[in-house]
Amino acid sequence: MMKVGVIGCGNIADIYFKNSKQYFNNFEIIACADINEKASQSYAKKYNIHQLSVEDLLANKEIELVINLTIPNVHYEVSKSILEANKHSYSEKPLSIEFEDGKKLNTIAKDRNVYVGCAPDTFLGAGIQTARKILDENKIGSVHLGSISMAVPGHEVWHPNPDFYYKYGGGPILDMGPYYFTALVNLLGSAVSVNSKIRTVYEKRIIGSGDRQGEEIKVEVPTTILSHIEFKSGALIDAFFSFDVWKHNKNHIELYGDMGSLNVPDPNMFGGELLMTTSKGGDWESIPTSHMNFGKYNIEKNLERTNEAPTVANYRGVGVSEMINAIENEKPHRCSGELSLHVLDIMDSILESGKNNRKIDLRSECNQPSYFSEEENIKLLKG
Repeated sequence: MMKVGVIGCGNIADIYFKNSKQYFNNFEIIACADINEKASQSYAKKYNIHQLSVEDLLANKEIELVINLTIPNVHYEVSKSILEANKHSYSEKPLSIEFEDGKKLNTIAKDRNVYVGCAPDTFLGAGIQTARKILDENKIGSVHLGSISMAVPGHEVWHPNPDFYYKYGGGPILDMGPYYFTALVNLLGSAVSVNSKIRTVYEKRIIGSGDRQGEEIKVEVPTTILSHIEFKSGALIDAFFSFDVWKHNKNHIELYGDMGSLNVPDPNMFGGELLMTTSKGGDWESIPTSHMNFGKYNIEKNLERTNEAPTVANYRGVGVSEMINAIENEKPHRCSGELSLHVLDIMDSILESGKNNRKIDLRSECNQPSYFSEEENIKLLKG
C-alpha cells in the first residue's frame, strides 16, 4: 500500500480523497497541504489525515507519491519540486502551461528514476476503453474523419471562484482539451498538425454562485476555438471548444470509419453509452457500459455541472492507482508524462495556430497507451 500526499485542496480534491478510500486497493492518502491552510485543514479533518505544510509534505519520507491538484499555472513548479524531492508525481491536467516546461518534467523524472503522471484518467473508464476495443477489433474499419465538441455557457455558471478559467493557463482548450485529446490519442495515436481559428466573445463574465455571486471578472484568453487536426494514422478531426455556447445538440466525439460510424461518450466522465452503426444510413446500435468496472453509475446527486448527473460515473484516481501498479511492476503507465506532453503540444499548437493564423506541425509524438481491460483494471479495486 503506497503512501500518498496531496498538494492543492481546491474543489477537485474531494473526489480524489473520496475515491481513494472507497475504490482503490494500492494507495492511501495520508497527508495534504495547501497555501490556504483553512482548505487543507478542512480536508484533513474530513478524511482524518495529516495537515502539513508543502515543505513538510515533500520532506516526509513515508510519502512516495504526491498528487498535484494546484491551479494550472503552477503545475510545473509544484511537480518539479515533487520530482526533485525524489517522489513520484501525478498532476491534475495539464502537465504544464508551456511545452518546454513539460519536457523538463519528463527529463527530471527520467534522470531521478521516478514516474511522472498526469490527468485526465477518464480515458481509462468504460466509455473510452469500449471505444478503443471497437477500434482495435476493426468494427468500423479505418477511421478517416471525425469531430469533437465541447461547448458550454462558461464555468462561472457553477464555479464559485472561476477566475483562473479566464486567465493565462485557462480557457476551454487548456481546461477541457486534455479530456478530449487524451481520448483521441488513446483511440487514434499521435497527431501531426493543427490549423485553428480563435475568438474571445465576452470581455467580462459574471459569477453565478457562491459568496462572490454577481461579481464581474475579466476575460484574458480565447474562449472559442475551431481547429482541424491531422493524425499520423491519416484521420482528420474537426475540434470545437467554447465557453460561449448557451446550448447545443452536438455529440462529444464522433468517429467515421470506412466500415461504420461510432459516437463516443463524454471523455470527462468514465462511463456512458456508445452508439455504433456498421450499415450505410442504418440505425444506431446502443452499447451500454454501466455494467463495467469503471462504468457503473456512482454520482448520487446533480452537482449543478452540466456534465454531472446521477447517471454518470466518476472514478478519478484510477490513473494514480494504475501508475502505482506500473511502478510496483516496473512497467510503463498509461497516464504518462509522454502522453500528457503530446496532448499539451496539441493544445499549445492549436492556440499558437489561431494566434498566428497558420498551420502548425507538432513537435512531439507518443506511444499509444495499451487497451485497459476489465481483467486488468479489476485488480486495482477493493474487494
